[in-house]
Amino acid sequence: MKKLLLAAAAIGLALPAAPAMAQEGPERMEGVTWARVVLTKFKQGKRGRGTEIIRDYFAKADGMTGKKSGIHGIHLNTGEWDLMYVFPMEGGPNDMTWATSPDDIAWMEQLSKLAGGRDKAQKLLEEFDSLIARETSYIGHAHADH
Repeated sequence: MKKLLLAAAAIGLALPAAPAMAQEGPERMEGVTWARVVLTKFKQGKRGRGTEIIRDYFAKADGMTGKKSGIHGIHLNTGEWDLMYVFPMEGGPNDMTWATSPDDIAWMEQLSKLAGGRDKAQKLLEEFDSLIARETSYIGHAHADH
């Protein structure tokens, strides 16, 4: 019995405390912006080509859509990752419901123009993917006041 109580107490300590209910009913988070953060590690010796593709094709195609996407990258000097890109999510978590969004379509059209056709754009995407050793992504939000 003592072991059971100790196990229950340990589990209880590991669980987050229930949020205090300040008001009754549902409450949305207001004044937040959402983003997807992607961390990329390139295969040995492939970082240069990867950043070249991003600079010469992906970023240019983004700019050619005529929309201010707000995408920005950070080249990491320490840690296990080479790059971190932040992709703002204008529609918040609803952006994840698209299999292919209108923005994705517009971007691919511009990438196809830069690459010399849709088949060449697809090959460029495949080449970029082949340069990556591993990648992970996170979804998060930011508050305007902190």
